[in-house]
Amino acid sequence: MTDYDVIVVGCGPAGLMACEELAKRKIRVLGIDKKPILDKNFRSASGFCFLDQPFNFEHIRLEPKDGKSLLHYTDTGFTIEYPASMEGIHFSHMFSDSGKHWQARTLKKPFYNLFNPSTWLSARYHQAKRNGAKFLTETVALKTKQDDSAVELLVRTRGQNRTLTCKRLIASDGLSSRIAHASGVNKARTFYGKGAHIEYEMVNVDCPCERGDMFFFGAKNFGGRAGMLIMVPSPNGDKAFRVEGMCVLPAGNANDLIDYFVNNGPYAGWFRNAEIIEKSGAMVELLTPMITPYHGKILFVGDAAAWAECLYQCATMAGYKAAVCCDRELQGAAGFAEYTKWWGDHFEWVKNPKRMADYGKRVFFPRFFTVKELDFLFDLSMKNPIVVDEAEATPYDFTAVVFEQFMAMPEVPDYLKTRMREIIAADQEKIATVIGKVQK
Repeated sequence: MTDYDVIVVGCGPAGLMACEELAKRKIRVLGIDKKPILDKNFRSASGFCFLDQPFNFEHIRLEPKDGKSLLHYTDTGFTIEYPASMEGIHFSHMFSDSGKHWQARTLKKPFYNLFNPSTWLSARYHQAKRNGAKFLTETVALKTKQDDSAVELLVRTRGQNRTLTCKRLIASDGLSSRIAHASGVNKARTFYGKGAHIEYEMVNVDCPCERGDMFFFGAKNFGGRAGMLIMVPSPNGDKAFRVEGMCVLPAGNANDLIDYFVNNGPYAGWFRNAEIIEKSGAMVELLTPMITPYHGKILFVGDAAAWAECLYQCATMAGYKAAVCCDRELQGAAGFAEYTKWWGDHFEWVKNPKRMADYGKRVFFPRFFTVKELDFLFDLSMKNPIVVDEAEATPYDFTAVVFEQFMAMPEVPDYLKTRMREIIAADQEKIATVIGKVQK
């Protein structure tokens, strides 16, 4: 007899959804997490959600209802309630090193909708508890051992070690998954590096631009530091933003980057009356995705098996599917093999490595061009406003959509159009080559 049917290590959006669905199915489940509380977000998360458009071969239909939002996952086949409305965002902005401004607008369907990460987590956590899930906080999973009958998990809670047993284990402990490292499954994955993300939730930001996401890049914006910064509107108010700095290690560089930007940079005036109401962070470890996301009786779910990140909406569907497939495993079926097929059919970078490159191209956007070239393109976009009814705004396709708009402008020289086509077609290695050519 094991202590639990399923233990879930890591209670972010994937782990909490797995706990909720397993408990709903009357399966004895324990969720474990190193955090002291589970209904609050501590990890950097921009809070945008791609709804009513395809993303990772899933179409999530938004149904507003009585001030809440029902999210219908139409392919995977389930519905969750987000206990608030979700504002649609119709503007997107970029700012060059010299202050030039690019803007795009959709008239009908928003680029994305906003959510509060803590509200999302809280809804899943409290629903899981109502269904009967148990949780163990301030607990670190140290190592696993498994045989034909069970999985043993050594954990440490506030300095005390003990061993727990289960029939199946879900590892949803993030990009730097301790379970994945300890079990050896990461040996088959290619490591591309690490980066630090620090995010400030700020209110009373006097931004003069239309409400939308904003990308800032260039050394002048950050006091000579290398990096980039994203501002995403927050549901905490019309003048609220999540300000996220991204840079290479050490992580303190990201703090320095944001602090310079809001206090001394060219846009510091926007933040004269601003107040920080929350800070969060994340360490992003870039590993090629797992092709087979299980090892024996351990299933790796969400970011633990992913390239870069799944985002909240897709981590949640991974958690739901993991619970369904764990249930099938407990009934004697090949549930983990079923999950593996679903994983490959939904997350594009599993079967198509080029999509790993596509996912990150927006982050590298400024490095594809010189400052002079960016200023030229941004000036053109202001003369020829980019206004469409709707656009593919997911990380996979956003850069291609932007380049196609530029390539349609007759003023853009052929050599820039050629480079844009190269970037659209580029894989990871080709991106590095294109960036190198530009920097020369």
